[in-house]
Amino acid sequence: MKLVSIANPQRFMSSRLRTLASVLIAIPILCFCVLLLIYVVDVPWIDDIDAFLSFIIGYIDAPTLGEKLDWLIRPNNEHRILMGKLITLAMYKLTGIVSYRWLIFAAFAFLLGLLVLFYRIFRSMKLPLLAFVPVVFLLLQPQYYLTSMWAITAMQHQVVIMMSFVTIYLLASDEQNRFGAALGVQVLTSLSMSNGLFGWVAGAVVLALQRQWIRLGIWLLLGVGTIVFYFHDFPDGQGNESSVSFFLKYPYLVFLGFFTFTGGLFDFFSRADILWRSVLPTLAGFVIILTMLGLLWRMNEPRLGRRIGAYESSNRATRALWKRRYFFTGCYAFLMVNAVIVAFLRPRFGYEVMLISNYMIYPAVLVILIYLNILSERQTELTLNRWVGFGLLISLVIWSNWYVVQLPKIAYRKHQMLTYAFNQKHNKTGLGPSWGSSFLALAERTMNETIRRGIYAYPEAYYTPYESQLVLSQQMKPDTSLHINVLGGGYSYIAETNYNALPQPIDKAAIVIQSAQRTYLFPSELPYTFINYYLNRPIRTIQAEIINPTVAPGHYRIGILSPLDGKNPIRFSRQTVTVPTAIEDSKR
Repeated sequence: MKLVSIANPQRFMSSRLRTLASVLIAIPILCFCVLLLIYVVDVPWIDDIDAFLSFIIGYIDAPTLGEKLDWLIRPNNEHRILMGKLITLAMYKLTGIVSYRWLIFAAFAFLLGLLVLFYRIFRSMKLPLLAFVPVVFLLLQPQYYLTSMWAITAMQHQVVIMMSFVTIYLLASDEQNRFGAALGVQVLTSLSMSNGLFGWVAGAVVLALQRQWIRLGIWLLLGVGTIVFYFHDFPDGQGNESSVSFFLKYPYLVFLGFFTFTGGLFDFFSRADILWRSVLPTLAGFVIILTMLGLLWRMNEPRLGRRIGAYESSNRATRALWKRRYFFTGCYAFLMVNAVIVAFLRPRFGYEVMLISNYMIYPAVLVILIYLNILSERQTELTLNRWVGFGLLISLVIWSNWYVVQLPKIAYRKHQMLTYAFNQKHNKTGLGPSWGSSFLALAERTMNETIRRGIYAYPEAYYTPYESQLVLSQQMKPDTSLHINVLGGGYSYIAETNYNALPQPIDKAAIVIQSAQRTYLFPSELPYTFINYYLNRPIRTIQAEIINPTVAPGHYRIGILSPLDGKNPIRFSRQTVTVPTAIEDSKR
């Protein structure tokens, strides 16, 4: 479509184009909703157990108001998650249960709130609706599915980004009655994730640009107090001191990691080796940061040069422009502090962390801000047309790419989570904790207690019709025609049936390992590989990775679960594996 005169609403905003823009905006919203409805499962993963289920038990059993407040604000791992706990508590009070699906849906509401906030900024520019379409496609795409589909990360990143931007929006209005609201939102944000503390820096930048010195003093005083309170009873052993050693040894990795992270939206070669995979995001990061710096200079040079133009006395359009400028500047400050912290603290876990799905909402939001900022600072109609056309092209390419690339991973993760829920239910481990870890007892106690009280229940899955048979199948004789190849050891074994060993294609299936006391399932990934998933190839082989640290030490025979095999859904071979007492985790 050729964009003409987009800056002229009389010529551009026909009813047909408004309808087209509305349809285009609805597409990513509906697709994202369907994605969550289909693939989000009511199963906790690692920190979810302690953060929500353990919390609700502790809160219910706390005898005093002071102890209940303590359960709300006490740290979980590296963060306090007050807003997530308040939402969990509200869910429990209203329904009597804790559902991880509904926690993720609640976090999605904050993501939609962020979209609404972006629309408010956009609407003040008086531009046709079509120019807003790239924002929706860039925000509602599944690159960051490990944020949007995992309860703890959804309740942290999505919630805190939205609340931090609301705080900056309130401050950008430069109105006395909104300053108090901004303080309240910022304190709540600070206690909802450590990233929320960066809002104090962003807010200070906005207030300094506005030369609101009294408000800035109040802001800094309350900010320091909040930060001191946030860290006063943190658990020891966070391990961040090793990041200093890593930086001193590999400063170039931290420097490059900053740009790789900020350009992460353009991680188009996720299957490549990390060296080649990171080239495009790193180059994109350089372009993004240079563009952002240029915009920051253009917006704030009049203030820094003391040519205070007439923000206070100009017309309405100029006042709206300066509000947007304060908003963009504050949001950039928030995101840049976050990027610096990630680049400094995380590369020690491996450079791949710079492009991990958990964090990729931040580069997406950064690109959205830059796009809106360019529209806000538009100079000519021709320039605006080009940027909107470019934004439409890039956003559609990115949105389409990430749906194609991530959908098989998302489908497999659902299969994986449901399978591991069986292991947790019957063997104490499966949903995160390793055998013998200190977290094992807490996870077992928490899951058992919430199930006993009716607060949580494991969802039904593909193995549910065979669950009792799996648990009680120790006496089942081996099938001499079934041969399973086993490779590896140490951290994991790879178990796979012979090629075309099954009489019919499989869908959801698993490798089964069984001792005299325990039965574990491990999900078959073959139906969810990129090529098999999209070509819908008939799969007659089961392959799975047996994660040894999640298994109790012992000697296990190996079998398969194939629900589509109506005659013999459960079969065991003569092959065995041994999980030793001490696991050498070679991958960590």
